[in-house]
Amino acid sequence: MSDQVAVIRKKYLSLEPNFQELIKRHWLASEAIAIGRGGIEIVHKATGASCTTIRAGINELKTGAISEKNRQRKAGGERKLLAKHDKTPLSDLNNLIEPETQGDSENPLRWTCKSAEQIKTKLNKMGHQISERTVNRLLHEMGYSLQGNQKTLEGNQHPDRDQQFR
Repeated sequence: MSDQVAVIRKKYLSLEPNFQELIKRHWLASEAIAIGRGGIEIVHKATGASCTTIRAGINELKTGAISEKNRQRKAGGERKLLAKHDKTPLSDLNNLIEPETQGDSENPLRWTCKSAEQIKTKLNKMGHQISERTVNRLLHEMGYSLQGNQKTLEGNQHPDRDQQFR
């Protein structure tokens, strides 16, 4: 994670409990404007805010349209966090990926062979309403790398090669 993303994330987490929708949108926009080129993507990575929301804030700041009537949602209309209405996805997620977790348990880098799409599908079948993006966020928070390994072809592989590791 770049230093810029880490700094913005730290600021965002300290301010976020006090944000109202309009102020949050304008703060995100001002951070993106201050960064310049690539600012929207950096702010998105740091905060998880939608790029569309950041662009809307930039547009409002540039046009001077700063009024409460420009709300994008009704008060209280924001999406509720998964943790507020579903208490078990973390334990179910952990149960799904733990048997196939790769990496040294003492090393901070861990990864799973299952894709976020596969995990999302299995969690949805278990009754959780969860998106692939949320699965990625939860895996990241649990210390998993979201980067896939690259296999290099170095000759023939035995068909049962994976068996020795199980």
